[in-house]
Amino acid sequence: MAGDDELERQVRKLVVQQAETRWLALRLDDDVKEIHQELRALRKDHNARFDAIDRRLEAHDARFDTIDQTLQAHYGRFDSTDAVLRSLHQMVGEVLQRLPDEARG
Repeated sequence: MAGDDELERQVRKLVVQQAETRWLALRLDDDVKEIHQELRALRKDHNARFDAIDRRLEAHDARFDTIDQTLQAHYGRFDSTDAVLRSLHQMVGEVLQRLPDEARG
């Protein structure tokens, strides 16, 4: 009956190992569920943050567009002023060339 005792001991050992394996598997399942919940919460939080950042970027884009339009208008005015000054400079030069030598100085 020594063989029966050895067999019984091996069966008990296997039962204990199986119970430990089940406990570890349940523990692992619980850990996985907890990690999934944390990931969902992080995704939700990050999505909310990214949405807020996107809204801020859109507001900044709108402001930059307004600034760019204003700069373009100023560039147009500066170009126009530059053209007028060049024209005046040319006219003054032509007038000075027409003056008699004594009047020039």
